[in-house]
Amino acid sequence: MESQSYYQNKHNTQAQHPPPAPRALRWLVVGVVASIILLIALPIVMMIDQAGLRAAIEEDTGGSLDPEWKDWVLVATIVYAVVLHLVDVALLLWLVPKVLRGRNWARITLTVYLIVATYFSLYSATQGAMFLWAVIPTDILHVLMIGLLWIPSSVRRYFGP
Repeated sequence: MESQSYYQNKHNTQAQHPPPAPRALRWLVVGVVASIILLIALPIVMMIDQAGLRAAIEEDTGGSLDPEWKDWVLVATIVYAVVLHLVDVALLLWLVPKVLRGRNWARITLTVYLIVATYFSLYSATQGAMFLWAVIPTDILHVLMIGLLWIPSSVRRYFGP
């Protein structure tokens, strides 16, 4: 009995402490930190540069927006950006530690998130030049992070069967 409990304790200890993530995968943290900074900065810039945001909204609507709706659309756009980006930050903060612990489902989920986020950021890019400073580096980071999740052989071995 004692040898069984020793074996079980040894087995449980190994399960709690997975091998360290490969160096290539640890670079993912740098990309995520940079992405989070950009995700937080964009709504802040939208709040600060409301005149630029208002111009982008007017350009998008062709100037046909009723004046009494302009302020409402401006506020709704900022609230939408804040909520969406906070959800993005929460997803990244939840998924990345799981990826670093070797959870393959988290790697797949993070990859899907990065693809979807890149797709929708292209929509932001079409809404006016005021968003390009955030969209371009964010999309580059997304592509690099997807590469880090799948290309290095050390990472493939880490998630391998």
